[in-house]
Amino acid sequence: MNNWCRNILHIVLTLIFCLQLCACSGDAPWRYDPGPPDRPTGLTATADNGQVALNWSTAHNAAEYAIYFSTTPGVSRTSGTKIATVVGTSYIQAGLANGTTYYFVVTSVNSNSESAESNQVAATPEMLGPYVQADLAGTWNFSILVAGTNAGWMRGSVTVDNAGAVAFNSFLDSTGHTQSPVYLLPALFVASDGRVRDVPAGTPTFQGVMALGRKMIVAHATPDPASPMIAILQKQVPGVMFSDAGDVQGFGNTGGGARRFIYSQIASGFNPEWEFAAGQIGKDQKIKYTSFIAPSNPAQPGDKASMLNISADGMVTESLTGAVPQPAAVIDRGVMSADKSIIVGTATDTSGAAPRYLLRIYQMENIIPNDPTTFSMADLAGAYDLRTLLTGVTPLSAAGSIVINSSGSAAYTAYVDSTGTTSLPPDVNLAMDVSGVLSTAADPTALGKLSYFKDMFVITKTDSRGACSLSIGLRR
Repeated sequence: MNNWCRNILHIVLTLIFCLQLCACSGDAPWRYDPGPPDRPTGLTATADNGQVALNWSTAHNAAEYAIYFSTTPGVSRTSGTKIATVVGTSYIQAGLANGTTYYFVVTSVNSNSESAESNQVAATPEMLGPYVQADLAGTWNFSILVAGTNAGWMRGSVTVDNAGAVAFNSFLDSTGHTQSPVYLLPALFVASDGRVRDVPAGTPTFQGVMALGRKMIVAHATPDPASPMIAILQKQVPGVMFSDAGDVQGFGNTGGGARRFIYSQIASGFNPEWEFAAGQIGKDQKIKYTSFIAPSNPAQPGDKASMLNISADGMVTESLTGAVPQPAAVIDRGVMSADKSIIVGTATDTSGAAPRYLLRIYQMENIIPNDPTTFSMADLAGAYDLRTLLTGVTPLSAAGSIVINSSGSAAYTAYVDSTGTTSLPPDVNLAMDVSGVLSTAADPTALGKLSYFKDMFVITKTDSRGACSLSIGLRR
């Protein structure tokens, strides 16, 4: 090869190398062009009390989806109001006026362009009427914690038909049994006021209440007075899909940063105590704790010592990453709610002298990029049905009703526990910050969180006898 040819080859190779270098640079004027994204299809809308749930099909080449709405038909990118940009294929718009019809479209977005609008859908939020048996029909994931003599957890899923018959799809308990006990959910019936029980008449073993949105049931049960339990059932909603990127990842700097959460936990068995933690999930799905509180003052897990993953059907797993200090236990099976704001999980902690069993409830503080959601005391005001599990000194379960006014004064209007006590607990004055975290000056151990959609709260605390408790209140 002569010198002229060598020079030409050197110039060509240098040019190719420079082009590759520029293509990898964040300052390059040209980057990989994915091509225009396809238009989303299959958009559906389901109205609820003050909110509308949207679901659509995955669009080819879409990096994210933009959602627009209007109160007049013919909504488009130009005529509608952009309410969110999301990675997943479902979204719930809350804070809507009952009785008003809203029109929605979705577009696909990537670095190339924004697609044309999807099909338009319309929905009219409304206050739901009395509960009916059909509200129970469907498939429910359940998570149960048992305290006392038979401490442990149970989890799985059941399908309920319109007549109340229950069929188990799966079952597992903390001892490894895969066959459900005969007393557990033989049937399910709901009264017009939302009270749920496992027998149509007589004395029930399982007593609960259904949430206003008909997608959650919280209950207590006492098949054995020495082993009270608390149960959370979450309904599977057809068409709602989950993904790591859309539901358990942070949003990045341009999307408002990390996905923030509060979790409340109660344990039975060895060292039966509560735990209250605040943290955030990064784009890498790894958890960083900002606070970590429990009566025994355990060590706070290290940054990015664990991470979350979620399957398409909403099953969440937490795994260790190797960083230290590691969490004492990770949630090996959790369930994300259909509205993407809550995860309920169970696990066994084997780090101590004997096993202890956990029920953990994550509540998300932000579920969309640059989430504007904040809380005020007016959001907390209202009537709630309460379910409580106490572990430790005297394990028991309890049910009650509580009314909270706009200044945070909370008063019980009804109460009964598994020992038969009906005396009303004392009133309490609650405080709440803008992120929905609850506290009370009268009891520094009492810590809680109002849910993202402001229809549920969870509080953990230590009572005067040293018993630890977790209480869940559903708005009525």
